[in-house]
Amino acid sequence: MSKVSSDPSPPDRSRAPAGLTYERVLASAMEVLDEEGLDGLSLRRVADRLGVRVNTVAWHVKDKARLLRAMSDDLLRDCVREALPPDPDERIFTLIARFRQGLLSRRDGGRLWVEGRALPWPNHLVFGEALTGALLETGRGPRDTAWATWTLVYFTSGLVQEQQSPADGTPGAPVDNSSYPALALTEPYLGDSSFDARFTYGLTLILNGNPGAATGNT
Repeated sequence: MSKVSSDPSPPDRSRAPAGLTYERVLASAMEVLDEEGLDGLSLRRVADRLGVRVNTVAWHVKDKARLLRAMSDDLLRDCVREALPPDPDERIFTLIARFRQGLLSRRDGGRLWVEGRALPWPNHLVFGEALTGALLETGRGPRDTAWATWTLVYFTSGLVQEQQSPADGTPGAPVDNSSYPALALTEPYLGDSSFDARFTYGLTLILNGNPGAATGNT
């Protein structure tokens, strides 16, 4: 979660140019993202998709940095929409799982969240309040809660970015067992594509210590 910035809220929509809404701009930007990826996203591409001038899109989102913030915030819109478990530990797991699904819902969603995250925006605030509140309820102090929050979100966004990165399909050379015995022993698992299992393992490790101790898979 990023530090609160001075970035203002979206423009007054009541003064928007006729025929185009902020919601349409955001939806079209998401469509461009899904089709062309984050590197292909621009205000011009969004404007071309809408059939309007770039300055009309810019009126709603100002510039690309602000557009990325709006899109990043939209990724988190469903994190707290449905009811959450009353138990704080279960609530933390649920919130982070929904956060991950939000990032996975869009092409390059992991990168988008990192490049566009902005805490003052509404969905970031609601998600952050729910997550920090649940962590505080477990007995953690303010510092531990803050550090646990960024550990959870950066672990999750990093794993999502790996999952969304295209593999080149070229197997690497095996590690020399005589020179690097520890790496050779763990090598079969380092590139494991079982992202759901790795996510659950990592989340448990962050929150509860060693998950292998409970499962016998140490």
